Amino acid sequence: MKKILIPLLAIFVTIACDTSKTVKERAFMGNEWTIGDEILFRNDSSVSYKKFDDKKKKMVGDTTFPIIITDSTITYKLIKGKGHYNENRQYVLTGDTLIETTVGYDFTFINEEPKLILYAENYPKVCSSKKSDIKIKPTNHYKQVKFTIAKYSIGDRIDRDLLKTRGIYNYDTYTIEDCELKTNHDIKIKIIGYNQIYAIERHNIPQYRVEEIKEVVTSKMKQKAAYVPMRQLSEKSDYAYEFYRWSKNGVRIKLERSRYIGDYAYMNLLDSDTWTLYYDDDVQKALLIEQHKKSKPHSTIIN
Repeated sequence: MKKILIPLLAIFVTIACDTSKTVKERAFMGNEWTIGDEILFRNDSSVSYKKFDDKKKKMVGDTTFPIIITDSTITYKLIKGKGHYNENRQYVLTGDTLIETTVGYDFTFINEEPKLILYAENYPKVCSSKKSDIKIKPTNHYKQVKFTIAKYSIGDRIDRDLLKTRGIYNYDTYTIEDCELKTNHDIKIKIIGYNQIYAIERHNIPQYRVEEIKEVVTSKMKQKAAYVPMRQLSEKSDYAYEFYRWSKNGVRIKLERSRYIGDYAYMNLLDSDTWTLYYDDDVQKALLIEQHKKSKPHSTIIN
């Protein structure tokens, strides 16, 4: 009986020790998290340039700062270059500044590789782990609100036979196809990879449907829309725009219409005064780009 109890006790102790480890110990210590070729975190610290070299006119050296990790946020510091744009629109470094950032985070797996999502203010960052065998579980601290347009949502897979390709955009590491539904040309769908939905648009929405759209989006996002009345976005523009906009945890909804205000009267005949609904999810986009970053270029002429 004792011979059986001792191995069982050892197993329980091992499991207890593993589950009692902090996020920092499991995911950060002895590991590096990178964005592309740049190391962002090493062990329990952020990795940063050390200073701006006035003679070389560039950031040099490296240093580290301790990071603070809670159950759902990471606080870290970086020394960044600061400067201004010259008359040739080139950014010229003149010094450095210390920036402290607190962001939400989640862990996930993409193509069976561990990833760290940082919910940065402008756009989420997806970090790759140097170690592939770290013992972490996927988390969902910051849930994205999910919408459907014509029964489709971002991240869904769609039958390519339903789509007509309108354009292809090959980037350094991924390709976006601009498509529309064959059965409804008002539904524009961008896909990544072979058939995964990257963004959705709904065109030619009549005025009488605007209020119901606003009510649904406001209810799901739990926030009122930012409203911009009809106006030119620049003095030289021939178009004026009016739109409602919502944004939360990377999900962006925009309901917009435009009017021609230029000098060519015949262009007014083309104005329908209808609205267009844009649905984007920056978190899903970042994950989809990471998932399909090794995909091959596409062409409507030759493949």
